[in-house]
Amino acid sequence: MRAAVIKSPGKGIEFEERERPKPGPDEVLVRVRACGVCHGDLMVRDGHFPFARYPVVPGHEIAGTIESAGERATNFALGARVGISALFSSCGTCVQCVGADEFFCARREFTGVMRDGGYQEYMLAPSTYVVPLPDALEFADAAPLMCAGLTVFSGMRHAGFRPGNKVAVIGLGGLGHLAVLFAKAMGGRVAVLSTNRENEPLAHELGSELFVNIKDGKPADALRAWEGGANLILATAPDADTMAATFSGLAIDGTMMVLGAPFEPIAVGAIDLIMGRRRLMGSAAGSRKDLHDTLSFAAAHGVRARVRRVPLEQLPEAFAEMDKGHMRGRTVVVMD
Repeated sequence: MRAAVIKSPGKGIEFEERERPKPGPDEVLVRVRACGVCHGDLMVRDGHFPFARYPVVPGHEIAGTIESAGERATNFALGARVGISALFSSCGTCVQCVGADEFFCARREFTGVMRDGGYQEYMLAPSTYVVPLPDALEFADAAPLMCAGLTVFSGMRHAGFRPGNKVAVIGLGGLGHLAVLFAKAMGGRVAVLSTNRENEPLAHELGSELFVNIKDGKPADALRAWEGGANLILATAPDADTMAATFSGLAIDGTMMVLGAPFEPIAVGAIDLIMGRRRLMGSAAGSRKDLHDTLSFAAAHGVRARVRRVPLEQLPEAFAEMDKGHMRGRTVVVMD
């Protein structure tokens, strides 16, 4: 089988021919049909995760079918349509795992970082960390929901979103455009903040009622003019300066949820925190329950990423486009 491998930090993708793996007693063998391209893949390539294990097959937005199963992996029929997210496994017994918050388990393993992921024709996974796909979702539509969609949905949930809230989305890339789609479908009013004026037509097409060009002035002022400010800011672009410049555009009791991770500190003034009773939060992807809910909601409410499909052989080119910031929507590797 064909596999895309990163052999060590700082090295690019190399293609290998490998033997098809065989599942252990509690594992399933998944035939990968689609795997979304995510910024986390670049972080694996560049060595930004100190816990990564090399060589590794990256890719953690996976949709496929059950090809075979181990003797104790009886929760899926052969041929079942399934998804695998960034959470490969966890201990199952700690407070976080028992509380359905296993993404924060101290012994968790990440797909495509610590264990081989989805940029290969077949992959192994623990059967209890594989989720069923709703029939309404095609493989290429489901793949971006495994991380990007899950991150948005879970982040909004943990930020306390309520229908009718004003939601400002910083950035309109692969994560940002899904944030607009989910916020709108969940009953929010949406604004988009971007450094690219050319994104304005797309922002309105996706459902935004307000577009703010960050380069035109102070984005916080523009948000406060939006009937008193945003109840929730989803910071999907990993730019600490933009986050800091936007924070005071929150309404009273508003929350900035950081979803795109900058490498620099986010400088937020104490007065802006105190005098608005505002919150600065972060959120990782989410639990298996969050993933089930994300997929069900997307299937029921027509949330579909703008997807560009490419074959596995074009993965290096897709990485290069993401490096340059040229990727709009989500790129998904599809396999026949």
